[in-house]
Amino acid sequence: MGLFSKKTTELAYDAAECQRKKDIMRQMWNEAVEDGDSYEILHATQTTSKFERGFIFDSNTTTYYHYIVGYRKSDGKVGMVQVDRDLTQHTEPFFVDISAVVGVSYYAKLQQAWLLYRKGYDSYGEQFNINDTGSKTVAGIANMVQNEEREKFLDFLEELRARLEKEGHKQEKWKRV
Repeated sequence: MGLFSKKTTELAYDAAECQRKKDIMRQMWNEAVEDGDSYEILHATQTTSKFERGFIFDSNTTTYYHYIVGYRKSDGKVGMVQVDRDLTQHTEPFFVDISAVVGVSYYAKLQQAWLLYRKGYDSYGEQFNINDTGSKTVAGIANMVQNEEREKFLDFLEELRARLEKEGHKQEKWKRV
């Protein structure tokens, strides 16, 4: 081990608490979405940052949004339900317009997946931060480890990507590891 190398550490989390939160997310998804059990789900976040210059101090504000992302391989539907950090409240579902999606990308280093919309659409695309959180997490939902769920979601995205390539949409490089 070199002078400046870091020893990798395993993420510390409570497996029982993680499973309890996944069960709550499933219940919330099923409440919000008709035929909710037909979807695979996982937790994802999105962030927005706002930088403001002040007279004396500059400020940077980051807002975290938590979502339950549901997807169904049979028809390619993808939906999101926004939840609060405590998993006590949720919004109505928002479904991605799959007919407008022309690109799928994944940045393994950030564990960030994108569904990119066609040019001229109302927004650029949907971003999903699908990383894990340990028991000491401050900014997100603590004890949320979802290796299996993430792999299934990436399998779904690879299938969607292959379909888009067949339709003639050029895709960015895909690196899963």
